[in-house]
Amino acid sequence: MPAGKMLGRKWPPVVAAVVAAVLVFIVLPNPFRIPQNNPSAQAEYAPTTGPQADAPNANFGETALPQSAGIGAGGQGEGALPGSPPPILQQFKPRQKNCVGNPPRQTEDPLSPPCVPFFEGNNGGETFRGVTKDEIRIVFYNDRCCNGDMTEPYSTQDEGACTYDFECEYIVRTVKAMLRYFQARYQTYGREVKLIAQKSSGDVGAACASRASDAQQTVAEHDPFAVVHLVGGSSECYMQEALKLGIASFGIQWPMTPEEYEKAAPYAWGFEPDLVTRTRWSASFICRKLRGETAKFSKDPVLSRSVRTFGFIRPEGDSRGPELREQAEILEAELLRQCNMEFDSIKRFQARRIGAGSSEAPDIMASFKRDGITTVVCYCIAVATEETVPAMMKAATGAGYFPEWYFDSSERMDQPVWIQQQGANDHTMFGATLAWREPEFRSQFWYQAYLSQEPDTKPNTRFGYDVYHLLLNLFQGTQGAGPDLGPETVERGMFTFNYLDRKNPFVPIGGYGAYNADAVSDYTFLDTAMAWWWDPTGTPPGGRQAEGCMRVPRQGLRFYAGEWPRGDSDLFAESDPCSEDVREIADARASDF
Repeated sequence: MPAGKMLGRKWPPVVAAVVAAVLVFIVLPNPFRIPQNNPSAQAEYAPTTGPQADAPNANFGETALPQSAGIGAGGQGEGALPGSPPPILQQFKPRQKNCVGNPPRQTEDPLSPPCVPFFEGNNGGETFRGVTKDEIRIVFYNDRCCNGDMTEPYSTQDEGACTYDFECEYIVRTVKAMLRYFQARYQTYGREVKLIAQKSSGDVGAACASRASDAQQTVAEHDPFAVVHLVGGSSECYMQEALKLGIASFGIQWPMTPEEYEKAAPYAWGFEPDLVTRTRWSASFICRKLRGETAKFSKDPVLSRSVRTFGFIRPEGDSRGPELREQAEILEAELLRQCNMEFDSIKRFQARRIGAGSSEAPDIMASFKRDGITTVVCYCIAVATEETVPAMMKAATGAGYFPEWYFDSSERMDQPVWIQQQGANDHTMFGATLAWREPEFRSQFWYQAYLSQEPDTKPNTRFGYDVYHLLLNLFQGTQGAGPDLGPETVERGMFTFNYLDRKNPFVPIGGYGAYNADAVSDYTFLDTAMAWWWDPTGTPPGGRQAEGCMRVPRQGLRFYAGEWPRGDSDLFAESDPCSEDVREIADARASDF
C-alpha cells in the first residue's frame, strides 16, 4: 500500500486520541489546578503532580501539595495567590517570573516563597495606606547611606562618606542592586516596590527621642505601607513610634520580646529571633553542654582541669540602646529557670559609645583570676577598635589569665570578621549562634543575588548580607499577602512559611506562626541555633590558607533551645567543617569585580 494512504489511515485515531485527552484535561478533576479565593483570581504556580519528597520540609512547605489551600488571601486577577474555591485554571500563561527548583520557588534561595510566575488583572488598587494599583511605598531608614528614591538608576555620585569607609563603601549600589533583584524575581501582583531611603537625623548612636522624631518624619513625608531599617543603637525607638502611627515594619531583627511582637501584631516582622528566643537557646547551651564539665578548652593548664565556674560581664546603661542590657537580664532569668544556675561572679561595664569596658577591664580580669573563674560569658560590644572584647582579652593576657570565652549572637562575636578584629588567638572562643553554615562567598545567596544585577563589581561587604535578608523579609511578606495587600493578609501568608530541612546545613531552620511547639515567637523566622568554635589556623571555604575560621560541630546541625545534646564532647573536633564569613570577600578573584 502506498505510504501516503497508510499515513492517511493512521491520522484519524491519533487526532481522536489527542482531542479526547484535551477534553479529559478540561472536564475531569485536574491535579495541576490550584484552588482559588475568587473565580477571577487565578494562579500560575509551576505545577506539581503530588507531594514532593521534601515538600513537608520545604519553604512554605504544604503549598507544594496540590490539595493545599495555599497561602495568602486571594484577590482579583489571574495569578493571584490561592484561597479555597477551585475554579477552572487557565493553563499555559506566559511566565513573567523565572522560578526555579523542585518544588518551584521564586529564587534559588530555599527561603523564597513557592512559585507564582504570572499575574494579570485587578489587584485591588489602594488596599492599604501606602499601596496603590501601581506601587507599594516602603521607607528604608538608615544611618549610613542615603536619602531618596532607590528605584532610580545607580550613579557613583550617590555614594557618601562615613566614619569607617568599609561601612559605606558601595552601599547605595548594593541596596539598589538587591532591590532590582527582588523586584525581578518576586511576585508583587502588578505593583512596584518603591523603596525610599531616609537617613537618620542622628547616627549609629542616636538617642531614642531622635529615632522617634525620625519616625514621625517618615509618616509625615512619605506615609508608607511599611518601613525597613539598617541602623545601630535604639532602633526599637524608631520602630515603636512607627507602629504607633500605623506603619508596618519588616526587618532583620527588631530588639523586642515575643510579648512586644504580639502587641504589635500583625504589623511587625523580623527575620532574626526575638530577644527571648536567642537568649533561651544560649542559656540552654550553657546548662546542657557546659555546666558540670571541666573547662578542658582553657589554655591555662590549671583551669583546664577544673570544673567550670562562670563569670558574666554585662553592660550598664543604655547609651547604645537597651537591647544588650535587657538580654543580659533575660539570660540570668533563663539560667535560673532552666537549670537553677546563677553566675559565680557578675561584673558590669559602662556601655558608652567609644572605649566601652576599657577602664573596667583590668579590675574585672584580676577579680575573675583571683576567684578561679574558668569560663567567661561576655555580653560585650564588638564594633570598633578598643571596645569591650579587645579590652577584656588584652587585660586577661596581661594578667596571665586564659579562661574559656563563651559568646552568643548578642555581641556579634559569633562572626569571623569580628573574631579576627576583636578577639585574641591566645584565648579559646566558642559558643552558640543564630548564623548558619556558609559556603565560599561566590556560592552565598546574597552575593549571587548582587552579582546577578551588578556583575564584575564589588558590593558593600559589611552590610550586603544584611540588606539581602532585610529585603527578603519584606518581599516574603508582600508576595505572601497576595494582591489584596494589608497587614492581615501579610500575616495569613507569612504564617504558612517555614523551612524545616535539617539535612541542609546551609539554610537556617525556622518559621512564622505556630508551626512548632519549640518556637517562641510567631512573628520572627529564625528559631534555631548551631554551635561553633574558633580555629585560629583554619582555612574557610574559598578563603586564605590558615587565616582562621569558625568551625561548626555536627556539620552545622541546628537545634531548638531544649534540644542541645548534653555534654561538650562534640566541641573542638578537628574534623568539624569551617564556615565562611558573610562580611568580607576573602575569596575575591579578578573575575568577580
